[in-house]
Amino acid sequence: MKTVSKRALMLVLAVIMAAMCFIGCEKREANAVIEDIVTYHGCYDKQADAKVDELLNELSDIDSKQGELWKNIMDYWEYANTDLKVNIDKLPDNLSEKNNLALVVLGFELNDDGTMKDELIGRLKVALACSKQYKNAYVICTGGGTAKDNKKVTEAGLMGDWLIRHGLKKSRLIIENKSLTTAQNAEFSYGIVLKKYPEIDSVAIISSSYHIAWGSLLFEAEFMKYAMENDVPEIHVVSNAAYKTSNETYKESEILRWETGGMLQLVGNNDLAMEYYYNKYEKPKL
Repeated sequence: MKTVSKRALMLVLAVIMAAMCFIGCEKREANAVIEDIVTYHGCYDKQADAKVDELLNELSDIDSKQGELWKNIMDYWEYANTDLKVNIDKLPDNLSEKNNLALVVLGFELNDDGTMKDELIGRLKVALACSKQYKNAYVICTGGGTAKDNKKVTEAGLMGDWLIRHGLKKSRLIIENKSLTTAQNAEFSYGIVLKKYPEIDSVAIISSSYHIAWGSLLFEAEFMKYAMENDVPEIHVVSNAAYKTSNETYKESEILRWETGGMLQLVGNNDLAMEYYYNKYEKPKL
């Protein structure tokens, strides 16, 4: 057997190190491009369409699967904020009557003492009506502890208790009580569904009217992203039902900013997401 020379061994190691560096750099570059795609759209909306298309092409050159995924996500983002129909008070009548459907009720910040605000109760009334409309659907309540002076309660826990008191069977109830943002609502709820409820393949979002597009986007984006990256069955947002509210806190531009923060959370950049959530970000140059 021939002895491998020290020079040859060092050459092989150099090639391996270079390949590892290339793979690592490629991953970082892909993530950076994705963050640019999200932030350019979030800052400029349609004015950035040409730039976003350019970035999507760049991403496809790095990773064709990620390029296709993010083209689909960006198409859905556009759809959610333009053509998505918001159904007031009830779901349409053409959804699945089986238990593969889940109604996802998004939480709302609690009062300081740990009681629910009227807007959250409004969402629950819509959810209860929808649960009677689709008697085999699961109901997912999602939201963590947001009461300043009462750390013992969570949004989802109180929501679930309210629904049970008003007639929902406990066997239909799913509680996700760790999330603090809409992005986490999506991520953590999906984790529970994958582990414990494999029969669920579609969800309907239930929230306030101004929050439907926002919530639908983050859930659908999380579903698409996780399914591709982990080779698991796809789940999709198929509909919605809204509590019509006079809440004018969130204007159109503000909703886009919060959507952007949520999308950045989904791609793993929590620090940048917080800059968008708290309106402390610097716009990229278009």
